[in-house]
Amino acid sequence: MSPRGAEWLARRRCSLGALGVLAALSTGCGKFQQARECGSFVKTVNAWLARPSASGDAGAASDPKRIAEESRRTAQDYEELSKSLAALNVQSEDLAPRVQRYEQIADAATKTLREVAEALDHGDLEKARQKRVEFDTVAQREPALVKEINGLCR
Repeated sequence: MSPRGAEWLARRRCSLGALGVLAALSTGCGKFQQARECGSFVKTVNAWLARPSASGDAGAASDPKRIAEESRRTAQDYEELSKSLAALNVQSEDLAPRVQRYEQIADAATKTLREVAEALDHGDLEKARQKRVEFDTVAQREPALVKEINGLCR
């Protein structure tokens, strides 16, 4: 092989080696990005869960006005969670759709709790009960999603 051919072959191998390293790094970077985003997501949700709850006393359970107030406060909490999750701007291919589903759960919870409060404000106890059942149905979607995210973020 001529010196010129050997030089070309060496550069070519170096280029292929660099491509291999770049491919490995980009795969690794995706995992690092996902790990970083998982950490941010978990920190955000845990902080939301750890915040002081403004739950009312036992007497509030029978007072529609107090139940409406509590529903509004809880709706506000869910709205803040949804905004916090959106602000994370998660890009990881596997995590992003799950975070989006979590935001949708928080948004649906916000909506139904506000509807509970509105129904109570208008004295429509049956509608308030139906909306509370709707909220419970929304909330039941969360544990399975949390399990998915926990499996992904290990």
